[in-house]
Amino acid sequence: MPTRVHAKMLINQLERAESVVKDLFLEATDDGIEALEAVLAACCREVLEKGPKVRQSSEMAAESASGE
Repeated sequence: MPTRVHAKMLINQLERAESVVKDLFLEATDDGIEALEAVLAACCREVLEKGPKVRQSSEMAAESASGE
């Protein structure tokens, strides 16, 4: 996660999905692992979409180089 705020939001999101994540984590099949990855990816996407906007590192580098 790009910032501490995003990390805290991800923790909260995962706590809400805890029962699903716990069940998928305990299921040691390929399908269970793929489902767990999908849940984690969805939580990360939601946090990045709903959380504070973060500038891309290339944009920040360009501004630093231009002196802004």
